[in-house]
Amino acid sequence: MDDDVIIEVTREEWLDGCRRALAEVGLTYVELERQARDRGGNFESAQAHRLWFSIGGTVTPEELGE
Repeated sequence: MDDDVIIEVTREEWLDGCRRALAEVGLTYVELERQARDRGGNFESAQAHRLWFSIGGTVTPEELGE
């Protein structure tokens, strides 16, 4: 059995997933980025912190339509 699993997504699929994840935590990417930058990584929730760890720096607000 092969334990290496690779899942490939298109850029649009990635962006759509980012939008949905941001909506779930109730933040825009700009707000999430601000928490990472201005609050020194002191995020308002553990979910926001995990999301930044997952998507931070991989998208731009413009790509997400913000």
